[in-house]
Amino acid sequence: MREYNTSSVAMVFLLAGVLLFGASIAYPFHFDDGLILADSNVTNVARWSHFLNPLHLRQLTYFTFYLNYLAGGNSPAGFHAVNVLIHIGNAILLFYLLKRFIEPGTAVVAAAVFLVHPIQTEPVFYVYQRSTLLACLFSLCALCAFQSRKYWLALLFFFVAFESKESALAVPLALGLLYEHRLRKWLVAGTAIGGTAALAILMYRNEATVGIGAASAVTPWSYLGLQLRVVYTYLRLLVWPYPQSIEYDFPVSQTLGLRLVEIAGLGAIVAAGIWAFRTERWKLAGLATLSFFLLLAPTSSIIPSTDAAFEHRLYLPMIAFSLLLAWVLSQVPRRTAVTGVVLVALVVVTLNRGTVWASDVALWRDAVSHAPQKARAWFNLGAAQADGDPKGARVSLRRAIELQPQFPDAFVSFGVLEQNARNFPQALLYFQEALRQDEKLWPAWYNLGNAWFSMGDYDRAIVSFERALNLNRDYYSAHYNIAVAHLAAGRPAAAIPHIRIVLDWEPNSAEARQLLNDALKRVQ
Repeated sequence: MREYNTSSVAMVFLLAGVLLFGASIAYPFHFDDGLILADSNVTNVARWSHFLNPLHLRQLTYFTFYLNYLAGGNSPAGFHAVNVLIHIGNAILLFYLLKRFIEPGTAVVAAAVFLVHPIQTEPVFYVYQRSTLLACLFSLCALCAFQSRKYWLALLFFFVAFESKESALAVPLALGLLYEHRLRKWLVAGTAIGGTAALAILMYRNEATVGIGAASAVTPWSYLGLQLRVVYTYLRLLVWPYPQSIEYDFPVSQTLGLRLVEIAGLGAIVAAGIWAFRTERWKLAGLATLSFFLLLAPTSSIIPSTDAAFEHRLYLPMIAFSLLLAWVLSQVPRRTAVTGVVLVALVVVTLNRGTVWASDVALWRDAVSHAPQKARAWFNLGAAQADGDPKGARVSLRRAIELQPQFPDAFVSFGVLEQNARNFPQALLYFQEALRQDEKLWPAWYNLGNAWFSMGDYDRAIVSFERALNLNRDYYSAHYNIAVAHLAAGRPAAAIPHIRIVLDWEPNSAEARQLLNDALKRVQ
């Protein structure tokens, strides 16, 4: 039996990971990545104490964003580099863990599949999904500690994984259900307590995108029915990862007969997994199969989410699938050659998929080609086109509104386009329509203030900026604009407090310091 040195494997994985994903340091932010820099707790260096608040989930993830911002400001390069390194580290840790239980060659193949599989492009290239990467990292650390009988350290790592992303609770649950150990009851009980706590926090914070808050849009049972189709899509992506998309669209309607067929198919897979798990020869395959469904359960069961499917939700389940594929490859004739062909094919598809993420426009053009009835895909394409192709942006935003007439963010984007074209009366109409649909949409108030300012109505501009601040007290750009409006209206004394707030946020802002000097001179 060939031995594999962990250091040598780590160096190979590091090189392969950098070659596959390293180009992302030149990629822009995508999708919800903008929320990172819009979060005052990330961009205000004085706010580190926020990360000690237990009522904020994913604290550790946001703390790493905070450190990224401290180190490199708003440049996406550093954020992408950290994601790539965490992913490579996860593959190395997976090998280190698996080689304690299975043949080293199979462990190498499993970790290599985990590293290079095309489904990993979304969690690696989509910075906001660092939560998923960190949850996996600390879950693997916890499993290593558990295997070494360092149970308190394992508990700590499981908790830190939970603080990275709540779905990490599936790992101790799977461990408790599938691993014969005297602590298995405590693992299952701890998972139940953690899940209840997470749902309680989501309720307390009125979270509308996942958990109980999302049940108003989709009930647990209808979500479960939808996930029957989603799971088949996931299985297809793992076995045949083409085409991929950042957006998937699953129509709600479905015949009862088709649903019964889907239930029977998944039931047969799970039943086969249980049988294999109880058979010595097939035990590893059964373990991987059952683990896959347990790790997928937090996002593909009865816990509703406003989004039916995302590729990054497969990151933790990929641990189980990688193990299953490695086991299958170990059973075939001429396994070395076959394994090489499989890995090369995965690498080629991953490299090809990476080129789509190199541009925001390319990413969303790809998305609308696969989900043409998804309004959000057209909206994001329009937002990506806004700077370089305003005409194309109008077409995309118009399509988004056709598909979803109640879409206030799309009206805001339309207003910004008109504002950039100096068509301020039309911009006002778009911002006002956005506020008619959602009067609590602070970007609409902020941009409405910009439009009023451009038209010379400084008092209305200030009122709009103040409404934006009432809804988002940490948006210090509104303070800056209020100060400018007060100065333009001849009220320098009223501008000074707002400029000082901006300087509290950005002490090195040359523009704010110059504005303060101008205001002080005019007051004198």
